[in-house]
Amino acid sequence: MSIVLHKKSPFGIKDQIKGQIRIMIDSGQLPVGQALPSARDMAKALNINRNTVLAAYRALVREGLLETVVGSGTFIKKRKMQNKTDALKKIVDDAFDKALLAGFSPDQITDYLFHQAAVFFPGTEGARVLVVECNQEALDDIAATLRRDLSVQTVHVLIQELECATRLAEELMTDIDLIVCGFNHVEELRNVVPSPPVEVVTVFLKPEIRIMNELTQLPPGTSVGFICATQRSTDTFYKEAILSGGSSLIKIWVGLDQGPELQSLLEKCSVIFASHYVYDRVIHMTDAQKRIIRVELCVDPSNIELIRERLALTRALRR
Repeated sequence: MSIVLHKKSPFGIKDQIKGQIRIMIDSGQLPVGQALPSARDMAKALNINRNTVLAAYRALVREGLLETVVGSGTFIKKRKMQNKTDALKKIVDDAFDKALLAGFSPDQITDYLFHQAAVFFPGTEGARVLVVECNQEALDDIAATLRRDLSVQTVHVLIQELECATRLAEELMTDIDLIVCGFNHVEELRNVVPSPPVEVVTVFLKPEIRIMNELTQLPPGTSVGFICATQRSTDTFYKEAILSGGSSLIKIWVGLDQGPELQSLLEKCSVIFASHYVYDRVIHMTDAQKRIIRVELCVDPSNIELIRERLALTRALRR
């Protein structure tokens, strides 16, 4: 199995790996049941990050082309589009042969191929994305991440603002390519805009896994507080996300916008988990005997790749 990465390609490394594996499956070069190299081995051979290979494998698993067997590896699950793939191969091979006979060099042909691919399948640069979340800090954070990683333009709005002014949604959704909405607010968005003009992709801000380890080390009966910017975001990021499972701890969930409830939490809890949005403010509100743990909330990398894929497809279909 040979994967070749091209620096001039308009497609990212993950997409190149996915595409080449998909072609080899469709053409029959990789038969059903064959094992793929481990992500570690593939990454080492290509001199890239192992997580990039894992992301490509997982995307193909979601497409149903691969399956992962715990403890055994990743295998080809099914083959499809054989006739179409054969026809496409003949078209491309004929085009290359004609270009070579016409005196064009392999580099010229490759450069032009990549140029045309970039034209027909545009990337994410310059795309307009509407970001919807429930607190300003998370909204700014997600928007900044998308601008940095995908070079998109962002428009952002709080879900509460949309709920209070439905006409605002119509204005904001004019001339955008994609809507990115916090995972726990998709139904709320649909209540406001039942038929959005573009696709909605959910994004998940996840707390670092280390806080789970912190929780397991606490003695039974410990009073633990969880704080984010608002009650709504506290419920979203902690209570509804991963920390609502049963335990022997006494857990209290309060947003920074809840005056009396917040004061009660600060008095009762000896250990407090504060999102990085509010950590500095919480520190100044508590005494030195309290243990305040900073929780970094980050966008799941798989979300970024999904947004990249959906944006590229959306823009290509609009050509």
